Amino acid sequence: MPWKSCLTWTGHTTGNATTVHEGRTWHLSKHLSPPDDKGRYSPYERWYLHADDGHGRPHPDPASATLGRNRVNALRLAELIITGWENTNQLRPSDGVQLWRRTDGGALVPLDELLAGRHR
Repeated sequence: MPWKSCLTWTGHTTGNATTVHEGRTWHLSKHLSPPDDKGRYSPYERWYLHADDGHGRPHPDPASATLGRNRVNALRLAELIITGWENTNQLRPSDGVQLWRRTDGGALVPLDELLAGRHR
């Protein structure tokens, strides 16, 4: 079964999208990465998930690590995070695919299986 979004995203501008899930507003925003420990910025903008600041704007601090440079992939990863999944920063040894799990615990699930529509 291919990926099917269960959230409705609005405001699909070049660098922003917004959704509401279980009463919370979330923003997907494209911007420069925070500076590294030496104060240097990457020259590339990346997608980040932000909670709402209470005034309809993204909170200044991202609610996620970078979700990459591809908008479609970032929307999918943001949806997983919003609906209760987290990246464990572990990889499947056989092929290096990211392993995710529900925030309330549970088994590790390969990202490719989540994106294929399984385990939702």
